[in-house]
Amino acid sequence: MLTRDFNHNIPTIHMYLCKELKDLKNIDEILWGIEEEGIPCKVLKNEESIISEKLSYTASQLSRLSVGIGIDKTGKVTLTLNKLKENEPLFVAHIDDSPNNLRNLGSNAGRLVKGIPFK
Repeated sequence: MLTRDFNHNIPTIHMYLCKELKDLKNIDEILWGIEEEGIPCKVLKNEESIISEKLSYTASQLSRLSVGIGIDKTGKVTLTLNKLKENEPLFVAHIDDSPNNLRNLGSNAGRLVKGIPFK
């Protein structure tokens, strides 16, 4: 049997995490919100220690879906679209917010891709 590894460039929402972020327990809530909308997401650690606005902006620029999420070392979470200014994210939360708020942020990222109203 011949098995091939296909490296498809699937369009995804990009989530950039600061390398210094230690508490990753609530990130699943954001990912579950994105999954509920049926949109794939790629999670990457950024080697630079930069603010969440910069992380989300960079993620949105590199995402084929034009949507990015950034989480900095303080736990600040930002969601943005590549057409917005770097310092003006669409949604802002904190990694210690309620699970419902974080899941809604993830869901809203997926809804942004789909072009339907936010939660």
